[in-house]
Amino acid sequence: MNEALEAKTQDLINKVVYHRKGVERSYTNRILNVAESMALLKYHDYFAGRAVLDIGVGTGRTTRYLYPLASKYVAIDYSPVMIDQMHETMPQVPAFLCDARDLSPFQDGEFEFIFGSNNVVDALSHEDRLRCLQEIFRVLKPGGMFLFSSHNRDLAPNLRKPTITWSRNPVDSAIRVRNWLRSMANKARVEQYQREEADYALYCDSGHDYCCIHYYIDQRTQRRQLESLGFTVLEVLDPFGQSLQPDDRVPDSHWLMYVATSRYPAATG
Repeated sequence: MNEALEAKTQDLINKVVYHRKGVERSYTNRILNVAESMALLKYHDYFAGRAVLDIGVGTGRTTRYLYPLASKYVAIDYSPVMIDQMHETMPQVPAFLCDARDLSPFQDGEFEFIFGSNNVVDALSHEDRLRCLQEIFRVLKPGGMFLFSSHNRDLAPNLRKPTITWSRNPVDSAIRVRNWLRSMANKARVEQYQREEADYALYCDSGHDYCCIHYYIDQRTQRRQLESLGFTVLEVLDPFGQSLQPDDRVPDSHWLMYVATSRYPAATG
């Protein structure tokens, strides 16, 4: 399978999940995680009173924290289900159906802070992800901040397979067996599209019961990737909010949070 076909296949696999009616029920959490909380506290001046773009907003978990403080707040998601949920629960918030690979509705340098939580850019193939990052750079004001999380490739040897935790309740155990069988079937169907490259990998992970293919990258490579696109990486945080050195390996962290600012005109080609 060539790269273009693989990218299209990955996109279709993930869209089935993220566009599915009822997917919003998987995103009921309203709390920031530790790394998000620490980063937003530390870099408060980059978004408070400034123009903010929240990409992959989902059901508005991060909106509750950013919208009241921003001078201008715009939320986007490529899932019609998520945007419908936003319109229903937060009608006062500007929320639009928009794919971050194409931010043409927005002007160059329109935003001073862009937030991408829940590893949102990792639903994309390598080429589409680079296109997304280039678009983010374009609409980010020079000196503005891009704060986002991404799956950590160092975790790869420790990626979990579907497992069962038994219960003394036979009905509960039966439900857990059913869910395990479903996850095993999903993984068998999707894992054929996994891919290992020098700079990144595509893995079928536990998200949505092993129905998705997600992008994984280690922090050293992600730093280089961002720098090549015109960003300056200020800091990388593990899920506990601990700042990492550029050469640190963190095989126990499923994802990492990147803090970057725009530096010069984005690379093209």
